[in-house]
Amino acid sequence: MRLRAVTVFVRLLVAVAAVAVVAGLGVGWVVSSAFTDGVATLPGDTLSGLADRPAEEPGDPLTILLIGSDERTGEDAGSGVTGQRADTIMVLRVAADDSRIDVVSVPRDSWVPLPGHGEAKANASLAYGGVPMTAGLVEGLTGWRLDHVVLVDFTAVREITTHLGGVTVHNPFETTDSRTGTTFAQGQITVAGDDALTWVRQRQGLDRGDLDRIDRQQQLLQAVVDELLTPDTLADPARLRLVLTALGSHVALDADLTGPELPRVAGRVAAVPDDQRHFHTAKTDGSARSADGQEYLVLDKQDLLALCADITAGKDPA
Repeated sequence: MRLRAVTVFVRLLVAVAAVAVVAGLGVGWVVSSAFTDGVATLPGDTLSGLADRPAEEPGDPLTILLIGSDERTGEDAGSGVTGQRADTIMVLRVAADDSRIDVVSVPRDSWVPLPGHGEAKANASLAYGGVPMTAGLVEGLTGWRLDHVVLVDFTAVREITTHLGGVTVHNPFETTDSRTGTTFAQGQITVAGDDALTWVRQRQGLDRGDLDRIDRQQQLLQAVVDELLTPDTLADPARLRLVLTALGSHVALDADLTGPELPRVAGRVAAVPDDQRHFHTAKTDGSARSADGQEYLVLDKQDLLALCADITAGKDPA
């Protein structure tokens, strides 16, 4: 099933590639390094320490695990949600000849086996075993060997939208967030700072719950990228530096993706035309409830493996 919008993470990588281009046009390494200098590096054994990995084959496509975390600590802990969860789990696959991109999304509420913890929701993998557990889970579900990992903390939304002076999004109907009491009017609205973070996190009061929340994430990130790439922003090195510093401080990459590898990978992603970016969501067979009362999604694991096999073979999945 194809997503209705280009995903958050493809847009993020396109923005990073655009920054590299901007540096080449004369903004300079001082601005572009504002992003790279702040990026954290994941432990060196993030992927190399995984057991039972799919075999590495010559000429393999480029495969990147994209994790959006929503850690609730410090000023955000008051939401009633604590700890770190994998709010978004996606696998980005660039064909070996760079002719197409496939992005496979694994619903965060999928019920899956997690080593040492029995069955649990997929998003709990980040809390139980960090990035390595999430990576191992994804390799097992897809049959793909991961090359890189990108971890993004969604709280970056607060700082980035503030530095951009707000971004404009479309709200289909008036909503009120029950946690904060913030009301968002119907229509085109400009959000920044805490309001932007609240808007992208809200679930209660939305007709489709988490599905509407995903739409909001995608829409807000698109608005951020659009504003980042406007002539006004690109012509203002001080503003651009503030935005990229905020973004870089909320991104962590595996050790092999840092340095010159980052613009190379981002450039490959950005070069693929929009009509050759294909988006899929792993099939689920309804919902169920665990023995301890958690409502979860029943992931069709065989269908996911078949989907990934088709992509590997260069077929267009049904």
